[in-house]
Amino acid sequence: MKLINSINITSVLFATIFLASCGGSDEESDPNTYRANVSSTPQYYGVDSTIHIDAFAEVQNGVDTVASDIFNFEYEFGTSYELRVGQFPAAPSGDGATIILTSLIEVVSATPDAIGTSYRYDNVELRGNPFTEETTGIYGFYQYDFLCADNVDCDALVAIADSGGLVSVEFEYTGGDVPITLVWWN
Repeated sequence: MKLINSINITSVLFATIFLASCGGSDEESDPNTYRANVSSTPQYYGVDSTIHIDAFAEVQNGVDTVASDIFNFEYEFGTSYELRVGQFPAAPSGDGATIILTSLIEVVSATPDAIGTSYRYDNVELRGNPFTEETTGIYGFYQYDFLCADNVDCDALVAIADSGGLVSVEFEYTGGDVPITLVWWN
């Protein structure tokens, strides 16, 4: 009887250890799953780049990318993110390099900046209309919507948006549906 009980206990213990080892996270079992940290402040690359402005995404142990290149991910200016993403090779590009596709699996955390956080961009080229009026009272800086502070003439900025000059702008994080407000330009 003691032998049968020992065998049953050993069998249960072995099965428990086996099942527990199989229940690891998807991240551990899938070599193409990574953590990614996305900056709350988009970087301005200029009009000569294929990306004018975008948030940098540092992919831990994977291929770094930008927020707009993560499929199924909606980035909001002024919010930093920790994501779980999947990366896999796609068809080779024309120059022989392999294109890596990145897709959102899960938003682990989303942390908005503090109200009043400032974002300044110097030497923004006024080519290709980087500033637009999207709807009444809502403007656009490339793909990011913004509001206009009471003492700032955003209509004048939109009017010169394709003049070929340079401008410096400062946004402030104000939260809400349109999370940034233009507080200064020169």
